Amino acid sequence: MRLTDKVHQILTDHLQTGDLAIDATAGNGHDTLFLAEQVGGDGHVIAIDIQESAIESTRQKLRTKEFEDRVTLQQDDHASQLEGLIEPHHEAVATIVFNLGYLPGSDKAVQTNSANTHKALEASIRLLRPGGILCVTAYRGHPGGPEEAKAVEDWMRSKEIYGHTIECHKPPSSNTPPILWVLRKA
Repeated sequence: MRLTDKVHQILTDHLQTGDLAIDATAGNGHDTLFLAEQVGGDGHVIAIDIQESAIESTRQKLRTKEFEDRVTLQQDDHASQLEGLIEPHHEAVATIVFNLGYLPGSDKAVQTNSANTHKALEASIRLLRPGGILCVTAYRGHPGGPEEAKAVEDWMRSKEIYGHTIECHKPPSSNTPPILWVLRKA
């Protein structure tokens, strides 16, 4: 099973109509569209990406399903946007999804990084409601990817002492596949 399918399976069992969800790295909009379907007309999704092309791609996907009213698109850095959402949405978010790295088919110089992702994860734990789920897919096959994946692993493992449930999914491969980390907030 592909990691994106695994994330969607986990979230299908978790999300309910009316939930608030965040796609912290909107990319081409696949996860944003999926989240919008899951939360229904009474729910809402906040989708963040630093690249205008990612926001536009996501907007186009939402238009095809007429889901624009279910999603707020924010073009900015994921760490600063998530930090800004803490006050209005503290412990109110059902799920937050990250796909780290760079936008496929775009400028590979524009990518997430360890320091910024750490800030974004710290904000995420404050946004998640009890029982909320954080899904982080870390891609390790590009420059900076292994360091960021290790930073995510270290952050996840540091949260276990607080009673949060942590899962790690690594597909079998002879290459350097991405890793999926799932945190369920205590």
